[in-house]
Formats: sequence, C-alpha cells, structure tokens
Amino acid sequence: MSTARDDPSLAYTIPFQLTKKIHRRVPDALQPEKAENSQAGKIIVITGGGSGIGADDQATAHVWVRAGAEGVVIVGRRKKRLEQTARSLEALGKGTKILAIPADSTIEKDMLHVYEMVNKTFGRPADVVLANAGALSAIKPLGEEEASEWWRIYQVNVLGLHHTVACWIKTQSDPKNPVGTVINVSSGLEGLVSPGLSAYSTSKFAGHRYMEYLAAEYPSIRAFTLMPGIVPTDLADPQFLQYALDEGEQTGALALYLASPRGDYLKGSLTSINWDLDEMEARKSDIEQGLLKLKWVPVLPASGGSGI
Repeated sequence: MSTARDDPSLAYTIPFQLTKKIHRRVPDALQPEKAENSQAGKIIVITGGGSGIGADDQATAHVWVRAGAEGVVIVGRRKKRLEQTARSLEALGKGTKILAIPADSTIEKDMLHVYEMVNKTFGRPADVVLANAGALSAIKPLGEEEASEWWRIYQVNVLGLHHTVACWIKTQSDPKNPVGTVINVSSGLEGLVSPGLSAYSTSKFAGHRYMEYLAAEYPSIRAFTLMPGIVPTDLADPQFLQYALDEGEQTGALALYLASPRGDYLKGSLTSINWDLDEMEARKSDIEQGLLKLKWVPVLPASGGSGI
C-alpha cells in the first residue's frame, strides 16, 4: 500500500482515487485464505481467462482456487493458453474443479455453449461471472483508424460483455428471475477523453452504463463495475509499464468481497482495487444513494442538478 501521493508511479492512479488510502497489493482483509473470504460451494466463470488479470500467476483464477471455490471456469479464444492455465490451477492442489472452455465472447452461440457446459458439469449455473475479456487498439486519431479495427474494440468490450451477461441469464433455471453476481472489469480510461483511444474509452464507458442497466432491470443480480488498476498485462501499453505496479491478484481478491453480502452497498456502482474498503464502508449510505454511479450532464435535473 502506498500513501505517498507524490510518488511518481501513482501519476495515473491518483486521478481515479476515491479514498485516502491507496492499495497496490491485496490488503490483509481480502487474503483468500481467510475464513470470511471463503468461496466454498461457489462457481465462477472468468472470460479472458487464459492470461492477464484473468489467469496469470497470482491473478483472479488463482485467487478463487485459493479461496476454495467449488469450480473455476476459464473462457478464452486461445485453447493452448487455456489448457496451460488450467494445469497451473490444478497444480495448486486445492480440490477446485477447473473447466477450460475455448470460446469467443463476441459470438452468442459460443457463450451459450459455455454456460450449457457449466450447467452440465456442475448441475447448476455459475454463481459469479467475471467479464474480463477486453480489447485495446493502437493509439490513433479516430479518422486514421481502420473502421473495422475501431469497431472490433466495441465488439469485444460491449457486444462481448452483453453475450457474457445475457447468455448467463438465459441459461439459468428461471431467466425471468436470475440470481448471482456479475463483475465487469472496466478501466479508468472510460472516464477520460484521451486522444487516440476513442474506441477503447467510449466502449468501456458504454460497458459501465450497461452494468447500471443490468442492476436496474434485474435487481436480483448483484452487478458491479470494477477498475483493475494498472497491471503489467499483454494489453498494457509499454509507456505505462513504469506505472503498472498493481497486481492481477487484487481484482480476484476484490471479487471475493463483491461476491459476498459485504459488497451489497456497492450494487450497480463503480469500485476499484486501489480504494480502501474501510473508508468506503464508512460512506455506505452515500454510496447506496448513487455516489459511485454515472452522471450525465451534472447540472440537469436528470442528474440531480437544478439547471441554470
């Protein structure tokens, strides 16, 4: 944990920081071996689960195995990478059933197949879905980017998110009243107008609003948007590696919290692996009133303003 806010490595963390305390490692309270963080009896599906935040050593899938989950299902397009990750998870020897399913989240039939396999293997739907698959293109002005590449980012970050969520709902025993937890891995870049990143930034912004719709349309689902900090993954731009001091493990550990009743006050809201949960819990009532939800034009009555 770093509290020196003038630390140069925090240059791209501070602009998105909510609390006074800044976490860049898993805090003690979220260690997966702690009894209160146990995920015994739970099944999690992780898209983008072959590498990066989804599955690299000490990342999300590993955290959930260490927390004793009944099943960890990793989903991604690269079969060999999934199989490699599955072997590393099984090597932890925790007794968690590992299921690796090659699938493209932008293809509806692929995601329907994923959840049908989950239901067949475990006899019931997944309790938690971590929508982690994402795409980032090269930094270019929008007029210089090939339209097909610009749109590909939307297909992964928005359509892929939709299939990940909607197919899970459709394959539940009662799709009209689905239950469980969905966590969308977003990015602080959704909150910036960053020249050259129009597709990535706006698609992540759209995904954030999508999760608010999910929470509004299905109150029985626990929906969250999560910022994973700056982690040295395949998607990380080389120029940001000097700031990439957060860990993929933090996303998995925060997901343990969000998948439990302790995170109920954050339903439909934004959270971050860098934020301090004690400080946030002290503001539960404000957060429940919408403190961490998107606003449109703040001065308009629709966003709580009173006009001019």
